[in-house]
Amino acid sequence: MKNILIVSCFLLVVSSAHAQTIPVTTTINSSSGGPTTLNSNIGGVSISYTKVGTRDVMSLTWRPDFKYGFWSTGFDVNVALGENKTADYQNIVFRYVEYDDAKKGLRYGVLDGVTIGHGLIMKNYTTRKGPAIMLNNDQLGFKGYLDFDQYVVRGMATKSNLYYARVEERVNPMLTLGQYYVTDTTGRKVDLSAGGTKQLPPVSAIGLDALMPLPWNFEGYAEAGQLLNHGSGVSAGLSWAYDLMVANASFGAEYRVFDKGFVPGYFGSEYEFNPIDLSSVEAVAKPRNGFLAQFGLNAMGLATLGVVYESYTDSNSALSADLTAKLSDQVSVRGYYSQPNFVDFRSLSLEQGAVMGADVAYKLNANTS
Repeated sequence: MKNILIVSCFLLVVSSAHAQTIPVTTTINSSSGGPTTLNSNIGGVSISYTKVGTRDVMSLTWRPDFKYGFWSTGFDVNVALGENKTADYQNIVFRYVEYDDAKKGLRYGVLDGVTIGHGLIMKNYTTRKGPAIMLNNDQLGFKGYLDFDQYVVRGMATKSNLYYARVEERVNPMLTLGQYYVTDTTGRKVDLSAGGTKQLPPVSAIGLDALMPLPWNFEGYAEAGQLLNHGSGVSAGLSWAYDLMVANASFGAEYRVFDKGFVPGYFGSEYEFNPIDLSSVEAVAKPRNGFLAQFGLNAMGLATLGVVYESYTDSNSALSADLTAKLSDQVSVRGYYSQPNFVDFRSLSLEQGAVMGADVAYKLNANTS
C-alpha cells in the first residue's frame, strides 16, 4: 500500500476593480506511484501543472456552470501552455448537461457517487479515470430516471461500456422493492506492478433489495447480489438518521454473508482505473461473514465526522474516518484517515498501510486566508 499526502492551501484575494473577494485554491498531490500534480483555481479559472517522468505539462482551464429552470450545464475549456500535453488531452470537455424536474431526469457528463440499492454491487462508482487534474470526453456517461409514482425506472450507460438498469416498486408505504442488472461489456485493462498490462474479462451482476421504514426514524433493508460466474452475497441491516436541532446524526449497521468469489461494492470508486481482479480474489479468498458499521455527524456546519468500520471472520478489520471542523473564526481544518489492516488502535500507523491527508486554512483578515 503506498502512502499518499495531499496538501491544500486556500487564499482569498481582492479584485481592485470591483472591490470583491475572489477564491483562490492551490492543491498539491504527490504519491510514490504516480505523477506530481499542482492545481491552482482562481475564480473559476484553473492553472494546472503535472510532472510526468521528465516532462512538464501545464494547462489553463476555464470551468463555467449555467442553470436555467430545470436545465443546467457545465463544461471545461482547456488551453495548453506549451507543446507537452497529458494523454487524451482535449480542448473542450462537456462536464455535464442535465434536466431534472423531480419526476424525470437525464444527465450526460461526468458521473460521481453512483450507488445502486444499498451498495452491495455498485457503491460510489465514478466515470473518472483516476485522480487526474484533466478531464476528457471519454470519462462521461448517461444517467437518468422516470418516476411513475408506483414504479421508478433508472438506468446508466457510460462511454467505457458500463451499463445498468433498475426498476423500483413502491408496493405500499411500508415496503419498496428494487431489482437491477449491471454489465461491463468490454472488461478493464490494469497496469501490473512489474510492468505491462493485464486485460480483465467482462463482469455482469444482478441484485434484489428491499427497504422498510420503521419507527423512530429507523429503516430496515436487505439486499442480495451475484457477480455472475463468480460469487454471491447478501446483507441486511438498519439505518437511522435524526435532526438533533444543533446537529444531524446518522448511523447504519449491517450483517453480511459472502461467497469466496464475491467482492462487495465491486463496481466502486476505483473501478475505471484500478478494478479488482476477481480471479486473484477467488484464488485466495474464503467464504466469509461479518458486519459493516457507519456513523455520521454534522454539527451546524461547524464540524462533520464520518466513521466506517468493517470486519469479517478470519481477516483483518478496516477503519476509516473523515473529519472537518471550524475551530474558530480564523482556523478551519479537514483530515481523513484510512487503515485497511486495523487490529487495534496501536495499529494506526503509516507503516501498516494507512493513508492520511489534511487541509488547514488560517484567516489572516477579511480578505486573506
